[in-house]
Formats: sequence, structure tokens, C-alpha cells
Amino acid sequence: MKYFGVSDKGLVRNINQDSYSIITSENGDVFAVVCDGIGGAKGGDIASRMVIDYFSKHFSEHTGFMDLDDAISWLRINITKINMQIYNLANANENYKGMGTTLSGILFSSVGKLIVNVGDSRVYSLNYEDEFKQLTEDHSLVNDMLKHNEITLEEAMNHPKRNVLTNAIGVWSSVKIDIIAYQLPTRYFLICSDGLHGYVSKEEIKEVLMNQSVATSLKPRALLNLALKAGGYDNITIILIEIEKGDN
Repeated sequence: MKYFGVSDKGLVRNINQDSYSIITSENGDVFAVVCDGIGGAKGGDIASRMVIDYFSKHFSEHTGFMDLDDAISWLRINITKINMQIYNLANANENYKGMGTTLSGILFSSVGKLIVNVGDSRVYSLNYEDEFKQLTEDHSLVNDMLKHNEITLEEAMNHPKRNVLTNAIGVWSSVKIDIIAYQLPTRYFLICSDGLHGYVSKEEIKEVLMNQSVATSLKPRALLNLALKAGGYDNITIILIEIEKGDN
């Protein structure tokens, strides 16, 4: 398994509120995470960094899971804990009120792979049959409107409220956590903030991943360049993971 990451503040924002990490545990499990901070000047960068720092410490010290249920329980318990830490900090300090962050990631463990999501950062997969799929569901107002057939996909792409989240870490005292087991053979996993998927089409992303003339290590930079070319209106963070056939 090979993994590569890149993060950039883009061309408009003054700071980068995204954070990411690829963490290895004591027994060799890997947790790759992207967090997109929210709250503008009110601490979005702090919230995203708190999540990354929390899991960098607690996952790196972990010694392994007994089974998939144990891994799922560990994720839920620890995301709930960091949610309360950020929520309490935001409510204790007026400067941080309303701060929060998304979290999207993949846990690669000896007991299986888990996709985890809170918010509207995303996880995608590209399999060996060249099928490119979004594996996470956006926790956003626009996605809720789409599910209820209130707007079309075309309207959703440019909707004025497309950045309004219905779920995030640290904003509310409770958090909804999506976790799915994923065992299908996969060539690439892509984890990214909406600075990429909000401005670069799914077809363009797939084209970069499938381009055999570009080394895997350079593909995240190629995707970043597409987001910058589209205007660089938001922070952009990308983790790309290549899975060898034998590792599936």
C-alpha cells in the first residue's frame, strides 16, 4: 500500500483550515484522515487540527482490534470524545463559538477496511474495472434537498447554500457518524475536502487517477492543480492511497 497527501490554502483564503494525517498504529494498522475546519475566523483551523492531533496520539498508540465490531466501536467512541472536546472549547471561548470540522477517512486494519465520515469531505474508490464511486454521503443541506427531490443535481452544483452542513464535529453536543465496512478489491482510494470535489468534476478526477503516464506520487499534485485552475476558491486537501492487487 502506498499513500500520498497534499494540502493547500488555495488562491482566495488567507489561511488553510484543512488538516490531514496518515497514522500508523503499533501493530501496523493505518488510519488516513482529512478534516476541513469550519467557522471562518472563529477557529476552524483549530478544530481540524484538534481532531488530527487527537487521532495521531490515540491511534498511533493502539495495539490492534479484535474484530470489525471492535474497530467500529473504537471509532465511534473516539469521534464522540473529540466532538465533545471541541464543543466544550467552543462554548467556553467566545472567539471559538461555532467552530467545527468535517472528518472523512479510511481505517485499514488486520480485521478489515472501514470508511468513516462526518460532514461533506469525501472518500472515493476506483476499482480495477475503472469504476469510480463516491463511498461517503455528504451531510449537507443541499444533499438533503437532493434526496427529497427538491432540487436537481445541476442546481445543487451551484446552490448558494451548498456549503451549509447538517452535521460536523464540534458544532453540536452530539454527532452523527457514518461508518461502513468496505471489502471490495480497490485500486485507488481518494480522500478529499470540498476544495477539490466542489470545483473539479468527478470525470476530471477519474481521468487523473487513470492516467498511467502520471506516477501515483504525483497524482495528488495534479488534482490540486486542477482545483487551483478552477479558481482555488477554498482550501484543498487530498490523500491518495494505491492498493496493490495482492493487498486486497
